[in-house]
Amino acid sequence: MVNKQNFYETYELFDQTVIIEIIDIFISEYAERFEKLTKNIADRDFQSMRFNAHSLKGVIANFSAPVPLEMVRAFEKTAAHLLETNGEDFDADTMSKNLEEIKKATFIMADQLAEIKQEIISKS
Repeated sequence: MVNKQNFYETYELFDQTVIIEIIDIFISEYAERFEKLTKNIADRDFQSMRFNAHSLKGVIANFSAPVPLEMVRAFEKTAAHLLETNGEDFDADTMSKNLEEIKKATFIMADQLAEIKQEIISKS
């Protein structure tokens, strides 16, 4: 999921403690982001769903992980469509399944970021 070469190129000028902090923040917060999105689906809250998907997309974009990024981008696009159409085509089961797939991909990404963090720590 995480393209390590791109990741290291992106952060090559950053202080190692900053990179570790960015990774730690993501790892500590991503589960809560999915809880919010799950609630948004249950509540048919398309505005919050779009906002929270957009926020998650922005965070994932920081980590050179194109697969979960594209997945959450599509989810956000669907949420925006639902917001524009007042939920005309809303299918909670499909949205939940899509969110679960994003969650799985993001979990793998988080594991890979934890490995990168350990690599950075071991190099210092």
